[in-house]
Amino acid sequence: MASAPFVPSSAPRCLHLLLAASGQLSADGQLRELIAERRDRRGTDVELWYLPPAALARVLPDGAPGQEGVVAGDPAVITWLQLRFGGMVSIALLDPQRLHAQADGLPPRAPLPALAL
Repeated sequence: MASAPFVPSSAPRCLHLLLAASGQLSADGQLRELIAERRDRRGTDVELWYLPPAALARVLPDGAPGQEGVVAGDPAVITWLQLRFGGMVSIALLDPQRLHAQADGLPPRAPLPALAL
């Protein structure tokens, strides 16, 4: 039986948010791998979104400039990410449908190391 495509609720609700200085969460590529792996395992209905600085400014206009963030429906995910990457945890009233439209991308890839022969 085929599952129905994910259609996020359009009602804002309290979601868990991790904020950090730009690059603190995404610079080493591990956050990208984590989000991609969760989406591969659980499908597109996983409530886990990466907010680069520009998307964060659109979703949270009163947020601090120069920050990036991760939003999750599961508080345990945000707690684990904070332990791994640092940052500040909070709760925000957000619309999952808007997040799905504006923050569905993955964090940037890790930069390639400089190799010398």
